[in-house]
Amino acid sequence: MAIQREIEILGLPTVLITLVPQASREMGPPRAIHPVGFPLGDCLGLPHHPDLQQRVLRDALRRWEAREEPGNIWELDYPDYQPDPAITHGGEIVNE
Repeated sequence: MAIQREIEILGLPTVLITLVPQASREMGPPRAIHPVGFPLGDCLGLPHHPDLQQRVLRDALRRWEAREEPGNIWELDYPDYQPDPAITHGGEIVNE
């Protein structure tokens, strides 16, 4: 988040897409969203799912536009997101 702060100091607004909202909340990002249920490595959803990826990006842009206090992380649900079955248990890769 240090890079995000430096960019903001230059006058360029940023939005963090976080998968670890507890840690991000402690850092107090200017603007952030958390796609609920997305595991580490899938901040926009799975590869080859452009509709979902675009929705996450549009939501990040909506967060950018919102005039709210810094540090407020939007928790967003994407009911049609299904994690990769090869990734379970908090990011541990398993072979089925």
